[in-house]
Amino acid sequence: MRGGIMFLQTCILVLLQKHKDYGYSLANDLAQFGFNPGSIDISIIYRALRGLEIQGLVSADWDEKSMGPQRRVYEITPRGTEALASLMNELSERKHEIEALEEVYGQATKRNP
Repeated sequence: MRGGIMFLQTCILVLLQKHKDYGYSLANDLAQFGFNPGSIDISIIYRALRGLEIQGLVSADWDEKSMGPQRRVYEITPRGTEALASLMNELSERKHEIEALEEVYGQATKRNP
C-alpha cells in the first residue's frame, strides 16, 4: 500500500474496525476523512477493498438477508486489525515529523520573511 491508495485503504480499515459494512456505505462514511462522496469514483473504493481482500486484511461475504439484490458485506480480519495498528503507528510518527517540519519552517520564515 503506497501513496493515496494507502490512505484510502487505511480509512476503510478504520471504518471496518467499527463495524462490517457495504462498499456504498463506506463511500459515504469516507467523508469524515476528507473524501467527497460525490467526487470519488465508487470503483476506486471497490478496487481498494479488493486489494485489502487479496492481502487478507478484509473478508467479504454475500449478505443473504438483503431484500434487494445481494450485496457484499466487508469486515476486517484479525490480520487487518494488526496491519491497521501498524499503519496508525506509522501515521502518528509521520504526524510528528510533519509538525517538527512546520515548526522549523515557521521559525525560518519569521527570520527571513
